[in-house]
Amino acid sequence: MRKFYLINDVGTTYRFDYSSGTLIASIADIGFQKDNTYITYKNTYTKVDEKNPQVTLEFGLVFLAGYQGYTDFLKYVRESKELRLFYEVNHNAKYVYVAFKSISKTQLEYGSLQCKLVLDKLSLWQQKKNYEVTIGIVSGGKVYPYTYPYTYAFSYAGQVLIQNDGEVNAPLNIEIEGAVSNPRIEIYSGDDLVSTMQLYVSSTNCKIQVHAEETNQYMVKIENGIETNIYQLQDFNFENFLFIPNGSFKLIFNPGVTSNSVCRIEVVEGYSGQ
Repeated sequence: MRKFYLINDVGTTYRFDYSSGTLIASIADIGFQKDNTYITYKNTYTKVDEKNPQVTLEFGLVFLAGYQGYTDFLKYVRESKELRLFYEVNHNAKYVYVAFKSISKTQLEYGSLQCKLVLDKLSLWQQKKNYEVTIGIVSGGKVYPYTYPYTYAFSYAGQVLIQNDGEVNAPLNIEIEGAVSNPRIEIYSGDDLVSTMQLYVSSTNCKIQVHAEETNQYMVKIENGIETNIYQLQDFNFENFLFIPNGSFKLIFNPGVTSNSVCRIEVVEGYSGQ
């Protein structure tokens, strides 16, 4: 069974089902397309570039509560600074960032209101996988406001295997918690070093967040409840905002200390379509 729902920037969910009284009657297109660039050689074409165009997603909605349901949906949209549309099949969910474009408003029919919703598609379809490397014994951790399909990977001696099954380079969102002294992360493909993150931060107990997604990149340290920008504390000889191409890679985490420390890795996979 497939499900559609929206989640906004504060984690509030709007489900297109009987719980909200809003049903999807039709879907125009959730496939994908490419904008290709070619070089012409007489009667032969060679593709030299491809891009994912900005397109729209169209849904036929039925508001079972009529105008009140329509009003409630618009209130949700107006109060949301950011929207992600989730598409779930057999408990496997992917999401895409969207922007509200338009919604039609018709006459009531038997107490229900039928409308056409148009959303601008702002990203590839995405899916997140989470991994963890633990040094020493660490309890507790971050509570995420959203539910994602997790992949729990086996880690040993500060190492873990991570996987990108997507079509494009996947950003890694890193969270380090505990004691650190100039922590370092290295990504390997086989025996070849692919990329490195090196930070010049020391603490007996802090949380470091390095977010690599291109539309929201940042590096911060949270210590004693105070958040500090640590962008200037990176080693600029390395990439630091880490990405991995399609495939399997070894990640080595070195916190610089033997005390309790944990590194959480979020791999954000990208897909052209469902």
